[in-house]
Amino acid sequence: MNNLTNMYNELTVIKSLELEKCNLELNNNHNETIRKALMVYRTELLECLEMYNHYLDK
Repeated sequence: MNNLTNMYNELTVIKSLELEKCNLELNNNHNETIRKALMVYRTELLECLEMYNHYLDK
């Protein structure tokens, strides 16, 4: 069980960094299609982080 917790902690760090990069990209001037794709990706990252936090809180 401890290995699974460590894995979720590592994934949380990775996804948090990806989310930070995604948010930085959203601040750049991209066309509408790229902005929409970034928003979808951002939503997926947030959902992953929420799932990891849910698991780690148990």
